[in-house]
Amino acid sequence: MKHFLITTITFLFAFNLNAQKVQSDKQAIALNKEIFKIIKKNSLFTNELNWKNIESESKALILEVNDSNNEQIIFDFYIKKLREIGDKHSLFYSSKKINGIKDSPLAEYPQGEYLVNGIGWIKVPRCSTFDEKKDAEFANTIRSLIEKMDKENTIIGWIVDLRGNGGGNMWPMLAGLNALIEDGIVGYATNGKFKEPWISVNSKIYNKQTLNTYKIKNKNSKIAILFDENTGSSGEMTAVSFFGLSNVKSFGQKSAGYTTANYTFPLSNGGQLLLARAYIMDRAGKSYKGELTPDVLVSDLSNTKNDKVVSTAIEWLSE
Repeated sequence: MKHFLITTITFLFAFNLNAQKVQSDKQAIALNKEIFKIIKKNSLFTNELNWKNIESESKALILEVNDSNNEQIIFDFYIKKLREIGDKHSLFYSSKKINGIKDSPLAEYPQGEYLVNGIGWIKVPRCSTFDEKKDAEFANTIRSLIEKMDKENTIIGWIVDLRGNGGGNMWPMLAGLNALIEDGIVGYATNGKFKEPWISVNSKIYNKQTLNTYKIKNKNSKIAILFDENTGSSGEMTAVSFFGLSNVKSFGQKSAGYTTANYTFPLSNGGQLLLARAYIMDRAGKSYKGELTPDVLVSDLSNTKNDKVVSTAIEWLSE
């Protein structure tokens, strides 16, 4: 009787485990097909990928019972394929990671300070929230800092410090810095088939969240853009959004070179694929592929508001 009981329990456990495996395999297969189709149709590098091999290799992936593990196996497979042909920017976010970011406070807040002789300094860090209210908070912080400095001082020049800004979501950055520029097209994403403008509008973010509406008093103020090797992705896009303006000059070191535009593709399991779908252009139509090179190279890597990069920018702003 005891032997029968143990055998029955063992059988039920194995049966249940097998049922879980079958269900997990179905979900993984569906996710694999979904991602395959998205990348094949939308990737900037689709013509450089061997889709016949990718299809056969993806079907041969060794899957597990755990859905999260299978998700990571599939994510890693496609990222490896994309990296091999030069896409260093595309990435996946699992639903767990997205929810973790949503539940966390802003990792960094923008900073601002009046420096010397009519110079205002704005430090814009990365912004990754997956939350529209936090995005609006980020953008409003930038605008409020600009408004305070501009109202309390006679500003002749602004420093927009993007050093160390690894990216995230560019729209809160653009919405905050809109206080420094006129509304309109500030850049483009293009892949030869389409040319999509980036539009900056006062008080708006995604055309949903309402923001502080302040615009600087002196619209002709010079603007110095600072970036370095740790400025990447949306940090680079934000820098490019100022390029082509006659009152703008850039300082620092070459950027990280993540200058492809990632588009967000929601996945059926709650995750997201951020896929490189286009290259970027500034408002004047100049294309950027790879690292951004500043107008003035400054070797100081201190990344403080008192370093040589800032002092060199101040010299130009004060001319």
